[in-house]
Amino acid sequence: MVLTTGVVLRAAAGVAVSAACAYLFWPVAAPVAMMKAPGAAGLHISRAAFLANPQLCFELLRNAGVQAAVAAFAA
Repeated sequence: MVLTTGVVLRAAAGVAVSAACAYLFWPVAAPVAMMKAPGAAGLHISRAAFLANPQLCFELLRNAGVQAAVAAFAA
């Protein structure tokens, strides 16, 4: 079977569009679980990052401030 140039170009364009959509919409496809940061006036942080090291979050809150803790645990 012989493929024409048009068929090959359309297939390549389809792959490129699919890859671009997957890249651009990845955060929507795989959302990060967020939670309210404890002691941070309702600001949100990544739940997975907090559960991995909650002690670090509390140390940052006490020593560096709310903004530093939220920045360190952002998604």
